[in-house]
This record gives sequence, C-alpha cells and structure tokens, in this order.
Amino acid sequence: MEEMEHVIQSFQLIISSKTTLLSKKGSYHWHLKKDGEKGVLEITYWPSKSKLLVEIARNRMADWNVSIIEEMTEAFANTFQGQAQPLTEK
Repeated sequence: MEEMEHVIQSFQLIISSKTTLLSKKGSYHWHLKKDGEKGVLEITYWPSKSKLLVEIARNRMADWNVSIIEEMTEAFANTFQGQAQPLTEK
C-alpha cells in the first residue's frame, strides 16, 4: 500500500476516502481529490484478481482528473509492472 500512496502523492492529490468495495471482496479503494477542485478519481486495487483500476465516474468528471488519468494509470503500470487501461465512464 505504501507504493500505491507514493504514486498518489506524486500527483499532489488528497486521499479523501480509503475503504473496501463490497462488490470486490478483498479490494482496497481510494477516492482522490485535488485541493479546491470538484471531481473525484477512484483507484481500486484488487489483489486476488491482480487488478488495479483507475476510474472516473461520469458524475465526478472534472478537467483535472480527465487530464491526469492516463499519466497516473501509466505511473501505476510502471510501478507494478502491469498493463495500463484507464476507465473514464462507469
């Protein structure tokens, strides 16, 4: 989890919520915000499925999260030696 939060901090984002998702048993889920801005970026790490999702819900889109989702997804992929595929609609 320390590496996850290091990547988040490198984008100067605030962790507004850290929880789990009932629909993804054993997952870790973060809501990220940018200080003084509207919008939320969601990160879900699901170890049992070897998945890390970076998402923006349609009703939480803002210029800042749309502009960084691809770069952040790539940063996670590079950190964890995975493939990147950002999701911008749920």
